[in-house]
Amino acid sequence: MVDVPVSVEAITLDLLRDARETVRTSPLGVIDTPMIPWCQTTLPLNIPCNILIKLENMQRTGPFKIRGVANQFARRPKGAHFVTVSAGNYGKSFAYASKHYGSKGKGVMPETALVSKSTLIQEENMTFLHSYDDLDLIAGHASPLSPSPTLSLLGSLGFEVLEVMPQPDVVVVCCGGGGLLAGVAAAIKLAGCEKTRIYGLEPEGACTMYKSFIEKKPVGMDTKSIESGLAPPFAGTLPYELCH
Repeated sequence: MVDVPVSVEAITLDLLRDARETVRTSPLGVIDTPMIPWCQTTLPLNIPCNILIKLENMQRTGPFKIRGVANQFARRPKGAHFVTVSAGNYGKSFAYASKHYGSKGKGVMPETALVSKSTLIQEENMTFLHSYDDLDLIAGHASPLSPSPTLSLLGSLGFEVLEVMPQPDVVVVCCGGGGLLAGVAAAIKLAGCEKTRIYGLEPEGACTMYKSFIEKKPVGMDTKSIESGLAPPFAGTLPYELCH
């Protein structure tokens, strides 16, 4: 388990404002992805509710991870050496950013067990970047791209949702280690949507955040899922605190 010496109070409007500007001006090409009605895709047309899907798969590297990576790399020394552990989604954005910034990067993809991070760091003299348990990464996921006239200086993946639907009844977010869920939840609650219910969606065989809520602390499990991107071996410490 990773010890993250950061409290939930660290996620503030000032932090999100800083992250907004960093991600908005990032040379990595992060975009404000569109939201479309689900009825235009696979949802039967007779469903009597308004459900929208945010197409984060349209980011340059595929998943949403580029948002957090843009903020993460911008706050690290240029040309530094980094190492990370990723099932693939974070790793793609990590590799893309490493190439752009001229950093030496090593991405480790575990087959069954979590790789010993401390050994890698010691042997390679690299700085470890976490793929979901990192304040800069979470702030980047919650980071704004375009200021909204109704939300003033706010904005983010979460705030982008609010620009289309200002008072959503329910927001459903995929949850692996919890970085995206924590960032979106923080953004929506800081925007004043007190009645909005936020749900994290996990595979049945990789429900580390659900088990963490039951145990009242971040826990791990022997995850089994065909969706490897949502099956990290443990819930992030900071994401758990923010989600809780």
